[in-house]
Amino acid sequence: MSILWSMGEWIRMARKGTGAKRLDEPTLTVADWAEAALQLIAEAGLQALTVETLATRLGVTKGSFYWHFKGRSELLAAALTRWEQRATTEALTGLSAVTDARQRLRLMLEAATRSPRSRSLYAALAEAAEDPIVRRVLNRVASARIEYLETCYRELDFSPAQAKSKAVFAYAAYRGLLQLAHEAPAVLPADWHSYAAVVLEALVPVRHATRGRARQR
Repeated sequence: MSILWSMGEWIRMARKGTGAKRLDEPTLTVADWAEAALQLIAEAGLQALTVETLATRLGVTKGSFYWHFKGRSELLAAALTRWEQRATTEALTGLSAVTDARQRLRLMLEAATRSPRSRSLYAALAEAAEDPIVRRVLNRVASARIEYLETCYRELDFSPAQAKSKAVFAYAAYRGLLQLAHEAPAVLPADWHSYAAVVLEALVPVRHATRGRARQR
């Protein structure tokens, strides 16, 4: 279930629930609550995540929440576990099906070349990085993504040090763009085609680079 759906469409789906029926109505599961929490964080920030707000949005009582969770922290942990699974394990597993490391890089960098939304789940979580639960998950997600980028660069014959620098640079381009969209959207490029070309030129090595030339850069 994509967290990029519109709020209205998501709420209509979430209210149906995905659990067993009770009085001819599907019940809400842990996954339903977690997805609803992610959507609320993306829309309004971590501070907006309360049991009462979420229950109201889902059209249920708070008792339904406490059937699954002991409290807000447990819900947040469950929600972020789902996001981390999608953002790392599932995404990187899908990319691994592409045999060409250069093509994998291009696919990963697409996110760093598109016009970002001013509000996104990642941006909202970054704003809440002081929360220990959020900070741990952001650390793991960033580390996994950078490690994967680094692996791709090493497959293209960059030295370990160069591959690490390239990977950090690539990820910083993505994260910086999200931050600018939130802080100063007016400064973002008007011509995204040209911007994408600049990013890809800087971060995706040309095909004719040989092993020796790549290591000398």
